Amino acid sequence: MNTGTKIGFAISLLALSIGTAVAAGPSKGPANPGVDASALARAEAKFAAALAVVDQFKAQAAAEGITGDAWRFQMVGNLMQGSEANFASVSLARSYSDAMDASIAVARAGNPASNSEAASGSSAASVASGLGSATTDLVYVPITPCRVLDTRVGGAAVAAGVVKSYYFVNSNVGGGSCSVTSQIPGSYSAAAFAANVTVDESGLSGFGAGSYLQIYPESGSTTTSFMNFNPNQIIANAGIISLNQANGKFSVVSNAPTQVIVDTYGAFIAPQPTALECMNATSTSSFLGIVVATCPAGYGVSGGGCTSSSVYDHTYSAYPDSATTFTCGFYPETSKTIGATLTAYARCCRVPGR
Repeated sequence: MNTGTKIGFAISLLALSIGTAVAAGPSKGPANPGVDASALARAEAKFAAALAVVDQFKAQAAAEGITGDAWRFQMVGNLMQGSEANFASVSLARSYSDAMDASIAVARAGNPASNSEAASGSSAASVASGLGSATTDLVYVPITPCRVLDTRVGGAAVAAGVVKSYYFVNSNVGGGSCSVTSQIPGSYSAAAFAANVTVDESGLSGFGAGSYLQIYPESGSTTTSFMNFNPNQIIANAGIISLNQANGKFSVVSNAPTQVIVDTYGAFIAPQPTALECMNATSTSSFLGIVVATCPAGYGVSGGGCTSSSVYDHTYSAYPDSATTFTCGFYPETSKTIGATLTAYARCCRVPGR
């Protein structure tokens, strides 16, 4: 997963400092067809752990003059690209700046395509833990945050008890141009997405404290609340929204008239086969003996070979002597090989970014 460890932010999102919603947890709904239920549960648990780490640094970020939610989405994206086993390195940071740097290191450790240490094998355990199952675990891909839904556009609140369904990848009412598909190949088959959901109850009345909003895959149901709210509040909550795999839609329903704003900053998609990106690295010498070909940073050696411009030369050894080098040893039959060109080549491969 060669996604960047830093992402841009093109819109101004409602700050979570407006309020923190009380929720029973992300809405789960029924199992999505084609998506492993345990994989979705692991994704939700890891995301909750990442949010908990990030929220430790809200006061420090404010003290350093960092406002808004862009930094939170960036740090969550960094953590989600790495191993949960490395989250502690961020939690132990002494400042917001140190925590952000540590989160970038977590992402790099979980991204072998852009990390030469991972390619050399020194981070193998961390990478394996971060990736999980290659066939069932969902892949988190951070994106430039964009607005999926804003029911305030046009002024009509979602009526109490009325189920409304929306597409994740298409523009909905008030959604503007949230071009998720242009950022994530395969997002039409996303299992879920990371969301910042805001309820705006300004000017709405006729209900009491302790009202709730539910979000779940379209055509499904849930018994949990995504967030609770009171009259005349503007309140937000971050979590994962699961999707109907057949049509990429999610549903919202509230027991009170509600304005709902949904912003997304990452998607969970099924693992996809990716062809290796390979090239040859060569090294030449006119002196008999050892010739070593070295792969460039980010690549690992998968094989290699040895050649000579003289038919009298013989290879006495050919082997990958590390994760990034291939070594050839030559010896001559006669003195006729003086001046010959001896070549070692390494076949170097990496997993390209998706």
